[in-house]
Amino acid sequence: MEMLKDIEVILAARSTQAVWQHYVARLTGLGFPHVSYHAVQILQAPCDRMRDDGVLLSSYSQRLMQELAALDLLESAPMHQWLAHNRGSESWDWMQRRRLAGRLSPREERAMDIFARYGHVAGYAISMGEDVDRIRAGVIVGGPIGMRQDRLDALWAQHGRVVEALSGLMHLRISSLPHVERESLLTLRQREVLECISVGRTTQEIAGILEVAPATVEKHLRLARKALGAKTTAQAILLAASRKQIFNSTAEPRHVSQDGTFHPERKGRSQPGAPGLPICCAH
Repeated sequence: MEMLKDIEVILAARSTQAVWQHYVARLTGLGFPHVSYHAVQILQAPCDRMRDDGVLLSSYSQRLMQELAALDLLESAPMHQWLAHNRGSESWDWMQRRRLAGRLSPREERAMDIFARYGHVAGYAISMGEDVDRIRAGVIVGGPIGMRQDRLDALWAQHGRVVEALSGLMHLRISSLPHVERESLLTLRQREVLECISVGRTTQEIAGILEVAPATVEKHLRLARKALGAKTTAQAILLAASRKQIFNSTAEPRHVSQDGTFHPERKGRSQPGAPGLPICCAH
């Protein structure tokens, strides 16, 4: 019954944060209070292979994560390396064996020592591989600070299958939700013009439908490219789609007030067309 409740709560969640909070609370109750989730989207084209900005969520201490980030060691932890090349789950004994065999790089050893300095000497890695198309993801879980691997192994023997199932469910749901930094979140108008361009509308057509000047449409496109870090409008559409910011009814577009402040879209706002579809496609 508990797992059924988890499924209901996670599927009903409308934000990444809501999914993450429930997931962390459940793992904490199972004896795994420290969790780190990392997902990276790989966008493949015949001419190039692009790695989009990833999602990193963590219940490890903020100081630990900041120190790893400052030293550019977030992805150098040995278990992160394991996640990139394996499927399933593995205990931290794997990296201990590699260290004893002299098979860790200096950066991997340094990352491992930083975790230990904060009291994290045991854990498990769970790799979801590319269960979601073009998204590589994995989770690192740990017990209470100072817990040794043999004690954590006992907890894993009891709850490991549940932890793996919850991790997979969390990953599948988060992969369907928008998750972007605040400065990268598109406004409602930016979403609309990108959606309209993506279905073949011209700047002139969009201007007529939205009852604005063509120069205003171009301004929204320029600001959308800037927010997404895109060089071209085509790349902006690709990035916005991959980050679930367009054609997605769960996205949270924002209005811009005259003072330049962003605000969430009012839920009661009347808008033609189905939720998540571009306004210019309504008939």
